[in-house]
Amino acid sequence: MDQESTLLKGGLAGARPRVLVCDEMHEDGLEILGQNGIDVDYRPTISHERLIEVIGDYDCIIVRSKTKITADILRRAKNLRLIARAGSGLENIDLEEARSRGIKVIRCPGAIASSVAELTIAFMITLARRFDKAIYYTKSGLWQRCRFTGFELFGKILGIIGVGNVGARVAKIASGLGMKLLLNDVKKISLRGIERAEQTDLETLLRNSDFVTIHVPLNSWTKGMINEERLRLMKRSAFLINTSRPEIIDSKALYKALENGWIAGVAVDATTEWLKKNAKLLKFENFLCTPHIGAQTHEARRRASIRIAEKVVEELKRGGMPAGVPRTRIRGSFSEV
Repeated sequence: MDQESTLLKGGLAGARPRVLVCDEMHEDGLEILGQNGIDVDYRPTISHERLIEVIGDYDCIIVRSKTKITADILRRAKNLRLIARAGSGLENIDLEEARSRGIKVIRCPGAIASSVAELTIAFMITLARRFDKAIYYTKSGLWQRCRFTGFELFGKILGIIGVGNVGARVAKIASGLGMKLLLNDVKKISLRGIERAEQTDLETLLRNSDFVTIHVPLNSWTKGMINEERLRLMKRSAFLINTSRPEIIDSKALYKALENGWIAGVAVDATTEWLKKNAKLLKFENFLCTPHIGAQTHEARRRASIRIAEKVVEELKRGGMPAGVPRTRIRGSFSEV
């Protein structure tokens, strides 16, 4: 690549690419960017207003789920050609605006699959064995052993909605626990290596499953897909687990389901905004929630940071990053996290 090449369409000829990291990123990912001649500004505490002011200076921006890349930001992003999401969900990015401006959006969903899958299994076990209540009672000095008689997962039917990176990982773990699997996805699923599994339609899955887990992306097709009609199909003894985006379940229908005992319980890895809007769900003892921690493990954060850094380097080089540029320093500090 000669020095006259532009690093991305609209970038400065022969200049080093500038990348703004707006959310927490593992130092190993930052190191990869720096080692490849990229000027990195690490600003995980940057405000929306400040981001609007400075976005025009950058070729690429890296985010997780906290930073919202809105239309007003993109309208000021005169040099931006790449948005990199260190994770899977893209609902914090205005994809239509990005597309209209020719800005490419990339992500690394497989990097967090194991962590999200393990949280899903943890929710299943907690609902079945009531660990959360048992621990609370015991630490409070109340010995109520018989109160917490639970259920085994072995031999139970697990329905998995969405068998992508996370759903497939959940299937393999659950299969190892001796569960029977009903799988639902818009595409044909490979069942290789997964025992006691079959693909079926959504209604059959809901009617027959003892546990139902959700692993689909949030979009116009999936928002509210688990509605009152579908919740009524479930067994009264069944549990619902959502470690995807909470909006996939109709929250009003969920409230009715818990209030009227249509299902035995639910667990949601919730976002702050969703939980504030649906705080009334907290009154139900069989409603479990966590603060959007599906990908919040040391391993997933490091893996996602490395993979997205590698993808950013690849994309910038494809766009014409100058060859042979030296390693550059990273501006910003981990104390900002």
